[in-house]
Amino acid sequence: MEFNAVDKYRSMLRSYDRLKKIEIDNGNTISNSESRDAVEDFFNQCYHLKDWIKKDKGINLPLNIEDYINKSHFLSLSADYCNTFKHAGLDYNRSDKKLEKINTHINFDLTPRGFVASSRLELTISGEKYDAFELATNCLEDWEKFIVSNNIIFPNP
Repeated sequence: MEFNAVDKYRSMLRSYDRLKKIEIDNGNTISNSESRDAVEDFFNQCYHLKDWIKKDKGINLPLNIEDYINKSHFLSLSADYCNTFKHAGLDYNRSDKKLEKINTHINFDLTPRGFVASSRLELTISGEKYDAFELATNCLEDWEKFIVSNNIIFPNP
């Protein structure tokens, strides 16, 4: 079986779009777990993109992808978030920081079409608060930098 990195990349982008929708406008319904699930899915897709890039036979990497993730503040946090839930805690972390708390903030706004719900996850990591969607956006930007600096071309669908 072939593992084309473009497939995982696009999956990550779709996951980001779902997270963005929950963050901004989820219609008139939302649950406490919906944003948490969307955040976990995004960070799983985001972190595991590295495995697909490494195994894609059409990509030749001049840079060490593991070093890049370790040096990226945002991607290392993403890796730790992903692995915290995969392994029910961490024995080793890339960011030298610890996920301490997750708070969900649900908003209901009255608009001309009725109530619109949105949900934001706030992550407390080693005492510092992060908005999960902003962290996801920063992760995408760091992946874009990696892709461009390694001359990786993902064709349009």
